[in-house]
Amino acid sequence: MKNLKTQSSAICRLIAITALILFPSVLTAATKCRSSDFACFKRKMMPSVGRKIAIAGVLSSAKLGWIVRFDHWGVYIYAVGTDDTSKMNAFAPFEGQTIKVSGTLRHSAGSGSTRSDEASIPEHFFFDLADAKVISPRPAAEIEFREMRRRKPPLAELYFDIRLRNDGAAARWFLLPSNLGSSNTSIGAKGGIDTLEVFAPRGQGRVIIGHFLGTGGFQALLLPPHAEVRLRLFPISYWGEPPDPLRIEVVIAKTFSIGGESAEKWFGSQPLSSVKADITENAKSTSRMLRSKSTPDNKEVAARIEEDRRLQLMVSLAPK
Repeated sequence: MKNLKTQSSAICRLIAITALILFPSVLTAATKCRSSDFACFKRKMMPSVGRKIAIAGVLSSAKLGWIVRFDHWGVYIYAVGTDDTSKMNAFAPFEGQTIKVSGTLRHSAGSGSTRSDEASIPEHFFFDLADAKVISPRPAAEIEFREMRRRKPPLAELYFDIRLRNDGAAARWFLLPSNLGSSNTSIGAKGGIDTLEVFAPRGQGRVIIGHFLGTGGFQALLLPPHAEVRLRLFPISYWGEPPDPLRIEVVIAKTFSIGGESAEKWFGSQPLSSVKADITENAKSTSRMLRSKSTPDNKEVAARIEEDRRLQLMVSLAPK
């Protein structure tokens, strides 16, 4: 009987040791680290170095490239070999979103610097850009160039196919530029609004587009939760010779106001788009304009935006 108990105890110890060897990710995943404790995060991640793993976190821009932040730290994404600008830009639509990324985990000891004019690189974990893949979710905005129509120089009218997605649980405004050029600034950064034109282009579903005019002008759509809207032949003007690729900013906002009045009051009626919509005609066709509104004295007033996040999309103007 004593031998049987000894054997049973030995088997239990063997099973426990085997579990430690075969399932390190389960143990490390349970580790809770303080926000300032990189040593704890390192102990958690080191067993996965050299292995193909998937991580989930919020994507942010960082000095080394992109970083997926979780557990108060995160994993960087950057090119180890030849820099691939197009692939780096492909992550831009996900900025500020919680995403899942797969890749082979790597570790860098970093590099210190004793020079005041040279930044040091901290110890970190990373994925090689060539190996990293987003496996969820879909980006909040996708923009594809369709065509260019030259107007009176230096004006060019650019047309795009645009997909906008609100994967959140609350309605969100999607703000797009109406004009671009070397002198243009970020949406809401400066300038003002004096007029709103409201359009309802036709297609499957309902989409209401507000074109706010003025030196701080932009275009706005309100998407309900879990919505996806496709806009075809969406026009954006460019003053000068458009660069290739072209940077287009999309602002996702919780609310915004013009001259102290809510956006909804400026629209004059419910501006909420359908959950699913596919608009097949020019988004600003004059025959689809519902109404307009101007400031009482036709003077510009300021726009105030409570933003959720800003996306910077690099769009190729090369013909398909």
